[in-house]
Amino acid sequence: MTSPACVIVNENAVARWLPWLLAIAGFAFDVAAYWPGQMSFDSAYAWWQARGGATTDIVPPLFALAWRFCDLFVDGPGLLFALHLLLFWAGLGLLARALQCGPRATAALMLLVAFAPVPWLLRGHVWTDVGLFSALTCAIGALASAEVRHQRRWLLLAAAAMFYAAMLRHNALPAMLPLFAWFVWRVLRDVRGEAKPALSDVALKTLLLVVAVVGAGHLIDRTVDRRVPLWPSLAEWDLAAISVTTDTMLLPAFMIGPGLDIADLAQAFRSWSNTSMLVNTRHGMRDPFSADYSAEQLSRLRHAWLDAIATHPRAWLAHRWRLTRALFGTHAPDWPHELIYVDDEVRYRDNPPIARNAGVLHETLMRAAAALRATPVLAAWPTLLAGLVALPLGWRRRRSVAASTALILLASAWLYALPLTLFAPAAELRYLGWPCVASLLALACAASAPHPSAR
Repeated sequence: MTSPACVIVNENAVARWLPWLLAIAGFAFDVAAYWPGQMSFDSAYAWWQARGGATTDIVPPLFALAWRFCDLFVDGPGLLFALHLLLFWAGLGLLARALQCGPRATAALMLLVAFAPVPWLLRGHVWTDVGLFSALTCAIGALASAEVRHQRRWLLLAAAAMFYAAMLRHNALPAMLPLFAWFVWRVLRDVRGEAKPALSDVALKTLLLVVAVVGAGHLIDRTVDRRVPLWPSLAEWDLAAISVTTDTMLLPAFMIGPGLDIADLAQAFRSWSNTSMLVNTRHGMRDPFSADYSAEQLSRLRHAWLDAIATHPRAWLAHRWRLTRALFGTHAPDWPHELIYVDDEVRYRDNPPIARNAGVLHETLMRAAAALRATPVLAAWPTLLAGLVALPLGWRRRRSVAASTALILLASAWLYALPLTLFAPAAELRYLGWPCVASLLALACAASAPHPSAR
């Protein structure tokens, strides 16, 4: 007969190795399904910069630098795609091990987060959005490991993952704030030996960390060949929307082609993306990123934008509400599927051609995506609502590591998601990649937290 001691040893071995076995299997599945990673126009443009094209800060410079480094070993998107997969699956494995929630719960946590429809579909792309949620998943796993094991190496891993995440998206900072605060709390406890750091001290050190990261980002941005302001794209779209609603052309003359009128603008305008109006008017509109603006032009555009919002607040709010519904809601069947996924290897200028994944697994997944793209299955709102279930559950069990992790994840998700209602330039699902992943992680963490009466 097997002794009880042997059973305990076997169960401990399963609990120790199961997260890594699942992570390896999941990594292998993603490689088989998506290698070398799907590339949209944005991906192709980033690769062109990484290969030596004129750099701009439209593409976050660290993303291009990381791609340039990967190209030293494997030409193309494959190695960067694999790096993001490694961050994602390592983060899931670290989190599952830190929570110590048993083999079944471990498998449920990892499979729920990884193979829910939104993360499953987005993970196949070489996008900064995917790099962001992959790096943040790794950071969460490392911070949870530091919380449980009190080993400084996990803080070092968390710091590296958070820095990479912060540099990947221009709007990443709100998502970083709860993680920065947790990191500072752990550093003060583990490195300085403070049993319970004062909240004022945590807040101050977190602020200093934010300043340091923002400063580092500005220094990295200064290395590009040409710096491009991003807000004119948003201003142009808002002004176009208000112009169509009020039947009054509010766009400055230097932003539109000769002869462009409201009728032409209205037939090209779409509430779900700003690119349609740039390519579908008969008289043309200025690409907000193609050429430099003079200081006088930037000033005129800024004043026109702010004046239009102040004068027509209802029209502006209606426009942003339509975008919010499109971004968070179920996509209409006649909208481009590129708002959700891009099953392509787009070329840009002299980039070498990249062969598409033509495997049976990939084609099967893409047929499923095509069938589901206009349903709630591939919309953000069900995932985000499911994540909110973790809020009361996590609050009641907040003294446990799992529940406190859930609350931090929800704070990060919504601090990132809510500003998109005002500043998103399109209803692309990838913008909500991190809120969806964080919501699923929060739900899994809160569900695995022990009930207060069990402690």
